[in-house]
Amino acid sequence: MEDGRKDEEGSELSPEARAQREAEPWLSAIWRVVGGTLVGGGIGWFLDGRLHSSPWGLVVGLLVGMGGGFYAMIQGLSSLRKR
Repeated sequence: MEDGRKDEEGSELSPEARAQREAEPWLSAIWRVVGGTLVGGGIGWFLDGRLHSSPWGLVVGLLVGMGGGFYAMIQGLSSLRKR
């Protein structure tokens, strides 16, 4: 709590802070998919501009980025099962 007292579970965290800490692995998993998609799309868009292959670089980049993001998400969530 704010004055250093502990609650009945022995935690100094507020209920909001505990809820945020419990939600962190799930939020991280979602951001891995979003980040992978954005990075893959950005690389594909850049390659389209350089190679004049529009829209194939973007399409392939998005698919590869989503695949990588889902792979990272599965890896991250599999660690929850081990806890």
